[in-house]
Amino acid sequence: MKDSDKKSKKSSSDSLDLVNNTIPEMPKDKRTKAYKEWVKKYGDLTSEPNAIPEMPKDKRTKAYKEWLKQYGDQKLPSKNQDTSSKSDKDETKKVRSNKGSLSENVNLFKELINSKEWLNNRKEIEELKSVINTTLKKKDTNEISATRSVFFKNLKIYSGKKRKYFNDLNLNQKENLIKRQGLIEKIKDLIVVDENPNKLYSKFKLLKEEWHNTGQVPITDRNNIWETYRHHVGKFYDFLHLNRDLRELDFKHNYEEKLKIIERAEQLDKVNDIIKASRDLNDLHRLWKNELGPVSREHSDDLWSRFQAASQKIHLKRQNFQKEISTIQQDNYQKKQNVIIKMKELTSKLPKTHSEWQNKIKDFENLKVEFQSIKNLQRNKNKKSWNDFRIATKEFNTEKNNFYKNQKKELKKIIDIKKSLINEIDSIIKSNKISENSNRVKLIQEEWKKAGYLPRKISNSLWNDFKPLVNKFYDILKSGAINLDENDQKIYDEKSKFIENLKFSKKKFTMDELKEEFILSIESFNEIGELNLNSSTILNLHLLRKISSIIKSLDVDKAEKDNLIFDFELELSKTDSNEINKKIQTIKRKISDLEVESNQFQNNLEFFSSSSSENPLFKNVSTKIESIEKKIEFWRDKLKKIEKV
Repeated sequence: MKDSDKKSKKSSSDSLDLVNNTIPEMPKDKRTKAYKEWVKKYGDLTSEPNAIPEMPKDKRTKAYKEWLKQYGDQKLPSKNQDTSSKSDKDETKKVRSNKGSLSENVNLFKELINSKEWLNNRKEIEELKSVINTTLKKKDTNEISATRSVFFKNLKIYSGKKRKYFNDLNLNQKENLIKRQGLIEKIKDLIVVDENPNKLYSKFKLLKEEWHNTGQVPITDRNNIWETYRHHVGKFYDFLHLNRDLRELDFKHNYEEKLKIIERAEQLDKVNDIIKASRDLNDLHRLWKNELGPVSREHSDDLWSRFQAASQKIHLKRQNFQKEISTIQQDNYQKKQNVIIKMKELTSKLPKTHSEWQNKIKDFENLKVEFQSIKNLQRNKNKKSWNDFRIATKEFNTEKNNFYKNQKKELKKIIDIKKSLINEIDSIIKSNKISENSNRVKLIQEEWKKAGYLPRKISNSLWNDFKPLVNKFYDILKSGAINLDENDQKIYDEKSKFIENLKFSKKKFTMDELKEEFILSIESFNEIGELNLNSSTILNLHLLRKISSIIKSLDVDKAEKDNLIFDFELELSKTDSNEINKKIQTIKRKISDLEVESNQFQNNLEFFSSSSSENPLFKNVSTKIESIEKKIEFWRDKLKKIEKV
């Protein structure tokens, strides 16, 4: 009796001491029997009340299975939290607006395509592109030429990026296909190897892991390569006759990975973007089907039922979304029909003039742009709306063409009117009835304006005949050639003809020979005869213009051309003292202004120190002073020539 009491007390104290002081160290290898016995004997004593012990890291051990069975429901779903956090970020993500001005949209377009996340922003980029294209069609080209250039430059960059991305993706998928075919060949080679089963399985695991880490293959080969892989994996299992523990390890791995997929699928119910959620769900189904093997039969149905339940929630949301899409598509169809009604209304009351038709055409083009900008219709209704659109367009074009066919008759009348006006003013000039017909010429100009619309090409051709005659009439009126006696009129006409026929050979001359040649021409011109001051001034001006145009066409230095033209201008003006005095006063004013400007820059130089000669500002001011001094010297030379005259 005493012995038993002693034994029980000792056991109690030993137990207490075991917890507080003498618990042996936990074995590090969780796969060993010693570790399992240690957990069974001491695990509850070392854990705090209600505390969850650390999860064993090796998922192949019995300890891990027991931990999962006991504490699995209390595990914190860190990945779920990550997904939820990501979802919250998606909900609070600021959506960029594409409803700004054209320049703002183009800047946003440029920013998006040049960002690192351009691929994720493709939907927003495409929407922006559509909005910008629509705006560019509506606005005047001259107003947006710079913005248009920036947009198309960045659109070219974006197209290049897309092309490179899909080319790289296609190349990468082909490389993955070759890699996966090679892995299948390696698995086939394992079947004929006479080696330790454990080593063979280790090699197989590495090949299997490499298979799962290899990216996507082209969609046309995806199913075939997977079926081939699965066939040879099955043959490998049959050949190896894996023992139950090894097969369970594979089942366990697949079970854990499928649990993760289910958890991710369940989190998709919290994602607001149903299109993104559906796309992600499709990826999860692909992983489930193509990337993971089987699980034990006891878990297979439960896992699939849970995955199907999570998937069904997303499918229902997608169906509801599709119902809303149907409403939107119906609204878009009605909008297109309204645009077609407006198109037909344009031809209900036909315009009667060219300008009215031009306004109608602009309105019709705007309606066409509006019609084409409305998208996302059901296929059958989209076809109907396009047929209605083509019919409305054909009716409008028919009416427009009919109008312009009738316009040809009107155009002939207008052409005849304008030609008669040209002939009338030409006869006035030839008959030398200038002063008495000045009012009539004004009326002719008014009649020309009111004659009516002509196409630009025809209008320009007639105008090029009409305008010189009007200018000639007023030149004669201003020149004093009016009311000349018969002899003066003869001199005037002869001088005019001399100017008209003045030509110059392409033969090379020295500058002195050039000057002599033109002075001879001027002398010949003056020998024809003298006229009143007004007529002489006008004729001299015409002669100077003709000589200047000839000199400018010669292969001579520009400065020499300018000097030569100036000399002839003096030669023609030397008999007119008033003209000479005007030139002297004008040149003196220019010299004075340049000297004032030069002095101002000279004063500015005083602000620079003597060590500032390399200063860019100092150099700039110095250069300007040199340029002004050259101009002053140029005009002083001109002044000396005039004073000699």
